Formats: sequence, C-alpha cells, structure tokens
Amino acid sequence: MVIISQVVLPLVLLIWMALWPARGWLAWGLQLGSVTAVLLGLRLAALWTMPPFWVPHVYGLVLALVVLAHLVRKGIPGPGLWRVSAGGSVILLVVSGLGGFGGYLAWQAAKGRVPPQGDIVNIAPPFPPGHYLVAHGGSTSMVNVHLKTLNESVERFRPWRGQSKALDIFRIHPMGFHRTDWHPDNPAGYTTFGTPVLAPCQGKVALVVDGLEDQPVPVMDRDHMAGNHVAVDCGEFFVILAHLRQGSIGVATGDEVAIGELLGQMGNSGNSSEPHLHLHAQKALPEETPLSGEPLWLTINNRFLVRNDTLHLSRQEQGRGTGPD
Repeated sequence: MVIISQVVLPLVLLIWMALWPARGWLAWGLQLGSVTAVLLGLRLAALWTMPPFWVPHVYGLVLALVVLAHLVRKGIPGPGLWRVSAGGSVILLVVSGLGGFGGYLAWQAAKGRVPPQGDIVNIAPPFPPGHYLVAHGGSTSMVNVHLKTLNESVERFRPWRGQSKALDIFRIHPMGFHRTDWHPDNPAGYTTFGTPVLAPCQGKVALVVDGLEDQPVPVMDRDHMAGNHVAVDCGEFFVILAHLRQGSIGVATGDEVAIGELLGQMGNSGNSSEPHLHLHAQKALPEETPLSGEPLWLTINNRFLVRNDTLHLSRQEQGRGTGPD
C-alpha cells in the first residue's frame, strides 16, 4: 500500500497532468485542483519514512514545473469550459473524487497542526543531537493515532488513557532514511535502535520496567503494551518513555536525574511495529494502572510536533528548561 499510495499514484497523476492536460479552462482547473489535493493530502496525512520525508516536496516541485511549462507553451487553457472526450471526462471525474478525498485528508491533518486547548507541558529533547522524524503527533486522530484512547466508553482503552496525547519519534539519517534495508525484521537494522534516551527534565525516576525482549519487526507484544519503559517525575507532571531496548535501562526507581542524563536506549519492546521512542506526559502515576493518568499535551523545546515534522537537533538545543508553557 505504501508503494501504491506514495509512489505509484503520485507518479501516475503527475504523468497524466504532464502528457494529457485537459482542454478547456474548467476541465484543466479541475484536473490541476484534484492532483494538487491528492498530493497535499498524502503529504500531510501519510507517514513519510520510506519514501523519506522530502519526497512529497519533490512531487510538489514537479507539479509546479509541469504547470509552468504548460502555461508557457500553451497559455491559459481554452477556449471553452470543457473540451474533453467522454472517456477523458470519466477519468477526470474519478480523479476529482480522489481529489475530494485528498482534500479531506489535508484538512484533517492541517487541523492537527493547530496547538490544542488545554494544559501543555514543555520538556527538553529526550535524545542526543541528531536527526529525528515524528511518526505520530498532533491534535487530530488523522496524524496522531494515540488520540483514540481518549474514548472513555471503550473499557480496554482506560488503562492507557495517559498516552492519548503521545509522540512517536524515529531517528533518521540526514537524508531521511531510517533503515539499512527495505524492511529488515531485525530491529538492529533501524537507525533508531540503540539511540540513547535521555532525561527530559530534572526530577526523580518514578517507575522502571525492564527485561522484556525486543521483538522482530513487525511482531508486537500486546501483553506488555509499553514494553520496557521509564517514568520520570518532573514535579507537576510525569513523562513516560517507552519501547526501550532490553537491558539498556541504567536507572532505578527513586534515582534523581538531571536534564540530559542517560536513562536507556531506544528499542522495539512492547506494542511496537518497528523501533521508535514513545513519549508522553500525564498528571499522575496511578499505582495499579500507571499509564492511566490524565494525559497532557507535550512540546519539546516549546515546539508542538506533528506527524512528519523533523527535528535537526544541535548541541545548543539540548538541555533547555522544562515545565508548563
């Protein structure tokens, strides 16, 4: 599906736009608007890891060049509104339907980029300098799958309510790639695996779970959803860092930690389809169901992060202050 939706479909639409532009300004405008909406919806709503995050920008540039070349060569489409054959009209109407769906995706994803109402807490980056990509984050379910656990009517979500406003983050190479192969099953084949996880605030370690195996990709351990994880008491809130590498956690419950102090390493334990860092904040840490506390919106270095956002972290950006925004 990734190859079809993120490679084949955009290329087919761009080739169609370049080689078979509709005649008549209304038809051409519908063609251009539909292709633009599909590309924009994919850019904002799909997760761009393979192909990497910069590919949709290339699609946009190609589309702009196609339109510019058409206008230079033939000028504004016309005369007439609709000079398209019956077969061409059917194709155009089908693509316009895709454009409508793409527009809906783009709208929902764009809404997710708006900082939400409610309490927001800020933390320092919980990882060292490098390049990172947000897989899930934002204020709508289109870009943040965690939000579904806010539904209190679903009983199985209640023990995990605290993670409802979470972030999932990959470490990537500067060019956006995060795998050594197309789809390795060994978690060590991912750039994320083994990346240090650092204390995001000055506080005290409130909970440590370790000893769970890192799963081969894409196997997930649904009996231990958070996998190996650490909870840090930051004073007014707790931060949970989950799916850590087995045996990598170097702190114990009750330890005092400073911003940037090593907690463990990113891994692939628990309910994780591939190595990543799960990160969320909550108001309390209930004893029986620790991840059921009231969820809080989270920023890193005062930045509200959304799917496909990239962080290119320098040493100067490491270790900023934390607390409520």
